[in-house]
Amino acid sequence: MTIPSFDLRVARSGRSMHIAPCGELDIATTPELEQALTEATTEAVAEIVLDLRELTFMDSTGLRALAQANAGADERGVTLSIIRGPRQIERVLEISGLGALLPLVDAPQ
Repeated sequence: MTIPSFDLRVARSGRSMHIAPCGELDIATTPELEQALTEATTEAVAEIVLDLRELTFMDSTGLRALAQANAGADERGVTLSIIRGPRQIERVLEISGLGALLPLVDAPQ
């Protein structure tokens, strides 16, 4: 049995935090993303950029993490930008209705 790969890249620049989950975001890997998002909102950052471009899969636990990140950022006055992922990730957001509620942005050029 092959274990799906997952990596989480976190980089801070000044008061901005860039978080990029890579691979499959599911029940086994979502806690790692949630921890990074919690740490980002409790640190003195003004902006969190969540980059979904390298996700290959996302289940309902990933959706929950995105919704909670959005709520947490609002509560703390932190700007959250979520860079759109591949088509299959966009489809999950669209079907769930969450895509209309999240601050989704196109990838920087």
